Amino acid sequence: MKTNKGYVAFVGAGPGDIGLITAKGMECLRKADVVLYDRLANPRLLRFTKNDCVFIYCGKLPNHHIMRQEKINETLVRESLKGKYVVRLKGGDPSVFGRVGEEAEAIAKYNIPFEIVPGITASIAASIYAGIPVTHRDYSNSFTIRTGHRCKKNEGLTSLPKQEAAGETLAYYMGVQGLPDICEQLLLEGYASNTKAAVIEWGTLGKQRVVEGTLKTIVEKVTEANVKNPALTIVGDVVKLRSSIAWFEKKPFYQRKLLIAGDQEESILERHFTINGAEAYAFPALLTIPYSFSNEELQIVMEAERLIFASPEGIDILFSQLFKAGYDIRNLPRRIEHLSEKVREELQKRGVHSNKASFDRSKAVLIGDMQALTENTFSNNLLVIPSHHVDIDTRFDEINERLLTEDAWETVVFSNKRSIDLFLQEWNYYTKRDPKELSFAAIGQSVKKYALQMGFRRVDEKVQQELDKKEWMRDHEWTQLYTLDMAALSL
Repeated sequence: MKTNKGYVAFVGAGPGDIGLITAKGMECLRKADVVLYDRLANPRLLRFTKNDCVFIYCGKLPNHHIMRQEKINETLVRESLKGKYVVRLKGGDPSVFGRVGEEAEAIAKYNIPFEIVPGITASIAASIYAGIPVTHRDYSNSFTIRTGHRCKKNEGLTSLPKQEAAGETLAYYMGVQGLPDICEQLLLEGYASNTKAAVIEWGTLGKQRVVEGTLKTIVEKVTEANVKNPALTIVGDVVKLRSSIAWFEKKPFYQRKLLIAGDQEESILERHFTINGAEAYAFPALLTIPYSFSNEELQIVMEAERLIFASPEGIDILFSQLFKAGYDIRNLPRRIEHLSEKVREELQKRGVHSNKASFDRSKAVLIGDMQALTENTFSNNLLVIPSHHVDIDTRFDEINERLLTEDAWETVVFSNKRSIDLFLQEWNYYTKRDPKELSFAAIGQSVKKYALQMGFRRVDEKVQQELDKKEWMRDHEWTQLYTLDMAALSL
C-alpha cells in the first residue's frame, strides 16, 4: 500500500569534531530533505547535505529554548508526513540525555518509519580529548553517567546512588550551573574533598578548555575561568592521568580561532587546521549550482577540436552528464587542457591526460565556473559553456550570525583574490567588528598583496608558514582516497 509518509533518522552527530560522526550518520545526512539540528551538533556537518536540503534550528541555550520540545515533535511529524526524509541531528549520542525517546514516541504514534543512529557520547570523547580515559585498570573499572541538572518532572524520581553503587569515574553532563550542588552531594555521600575533578568546555573542538581541581576547589576554579555550557564534569582518580597523556592540547594550532574565507579550497583548509587543533570555520558558505547541458551542447563538447577545463567542479558535472546521456568519455577530444594544477590533478584521477592551457588559434570549448570563464581568452574562436556557478549559501545565515559573534576570531585565511572579495562582502551582514582587525594569511604572493591593498595589515606568520609548507594539500589527497574507499565499500 502506497503512503505519503516519509522517514525520520535520529542521528548522533558526535561530541563536536566532525570526524567523529559515524559513516551511517553521514549517509543519513547525504539523503536528507530536511535537517533539524541542535546547538551542540556541529553545524559544519550540514555542508554534507544536498543543495536543496532545508535546515531548521532547534538550538537550546541554558534557560532559553529556541524551539520548545513540543514544537520539535510537531515539526518532525509534519515534515515526514509530507513524504520527506527527515534527519534529527543531535550532539553526542541521541539516547544519552538527548530526549530521543520522547521524539521517537511522537513519530511512532503516526506509524512513521524511523531509525536511531548512535553517536559517540561526550563522556567518552570529550574526556579522552582532555587526556582522561574514563576507565583505567589502576584507577577505575567502571564509570557512571549522570545529568548535571534535572527537569522538574523527574526531580523526585530517585536520590543519587551511594558511593559504593556508583562507578569509580563519574561523568556529569551540562552541570556548570549545578556544580556546587554536585560537589556538595558527593561530599555528603562520602567522597574525599581531595577527589580529582575536571570540567571540559566544548570538548573535542579547537576551542576546548579544561579546568582541573578537586571536589573542594573545582567550583571556584570554574567560576574564575568563566566556564560555560556545554561542559562535561569528570570526577575520579582517572583525572590524574591528564598530566601525562593529554594529547589534543599539544596540537600546533590548539585553541587558535581561524576563519577560512569562502572559496573552492575552504573545506580542505578548514579540515586541515581543525585536525591540527584549531577552531576553524569556512565563511561564507558557498553553494555549487550545476548547469544542465543541452543535448546540443554535449554534442559540441564531444566534437570540439580542443577542450579546456577551468575548474575541478566542471569536470565532474560534465562527465556525469555525458555518462547519463550515453556518451563514452574515451571519445572526448584528443586535445584536453587545464587552467590550473588542481584541474590537471582532477583529470588525472579519471585517467585523462591534459596540457596547460595557452593561447592557440584553433577552435576551443571552455568549461567551468560561470563567474570565472569571462576572464580568459584562449582562442580567436572560443566557445564558453558554463558548467556551474557558485553562490552564497543562505541556509547558513543563522549559523554565520551565531558563530561569528560567539567566538573571538583571530585570523582569516585567503586562498585567492575572489575569497577576499566574498569575505568582505558578507562580513558586515553578521557583525559590526572591523574585519581588517583580523590578522591574515594567504596562498600565494599575489593574494597576499591584494589583501594588503584591501586594508588587511597584519600577517599571521605561524599560519602563513603552515600554508607555505603545503601539507594541507597532502591531507586533501588522503581525504580523497578515504572518500573513494568508503564509496567503494558502500556499493
